[in-house]
Amino acid sequence: MVEKKNVLLVNAAGMSISLLAKKMDDYAEMNKLPYSVEGAADSVGLDKASKSEPRVILVAPQVRYLVNKYQKAYDNKIPVGLIDMVAYGMMDAGRVLKQVEALDK
Repeated sequence: MVEKKNVLLVNAAGMSISLLAKKMDDYAEMNKLPYSVEGAADSVGLDKASKSEPRVILVAPQVRYLVNKYQKAYDNKIPVGLIDMVAYGMMDAGRVLKQVEALDK
């Protein structure tokens, strides 16, 4: 069994990001990708990241200003990116997972 790599998605309230995280988790499992995805509100994002030790953190486009916060918090030791706006709006799990794969080197 392949060990799952944790991914954290962050937005303002945690609602829509949780839906995207679930879709991504399902997509990863169906396509045998080694990722486990969790969504969180920014208010608990740093705490969740310290517990889950994600390989990648992605920030929702409407809170793009948070990218810098997470980069500073992890001193660029964890790749932090911005979810593609179109992929986010369409809840395109496959496309967002491609972003994860590109950052997970």
